[in-house]
Amino acid sequence: MSKEQQTVLKNLEQRWEDIPEERKQRLVKGASRWNSMTPEQRQQAKNRLQQWKDASPEEKEKMRQRMKEFRDLPLELKQAMRKKYQWFKDLPEEEREVLRNRWQKLSPEKKQEIHDRIRSVPAAQQYGGQNNLIQQQQKGTR
Repeated sequence: MSKEQQTVLKNLEQRWEDIPEERKQRLVKGASRWNSMTPEQRQQAKNRLQQWKDASPEEKEKMRQRMKEFRDLPLELKQAMRKKYQWFKDLPEEEREVLRNRWQKLSPEKKQEIHDRIRSVPAAQQYGGQNNLIQQQQKGTR
């Protein structure tokens, strides 16, 4: 383990021998990722950890399920989703808010329909155009 990784994992030093090997490997990988992050990315990671700590057991279970579903997706689809998420983050705040509001107003059935449609379309078609999600949401509200 590098000095940088050891620094990040210093608070686990006393318990390190008791940690299962698989978990150690994940921690070392996470420490490497942490060391490569920008200050902004580190702050986002801290915020996500705080959200996790503040979440109810039911919310945590939903988060676990979403992460499992994401991990189980084909690599091409995961990459496309990350690209789409970056596109969303790059939008001006007002446009993101419009999309959030539009999504929130959809019925649970319409949201499920969109999720099902997304999972059934090949990633190349699904995320080919930047306005595809907007178009899907507009179809769902008609």
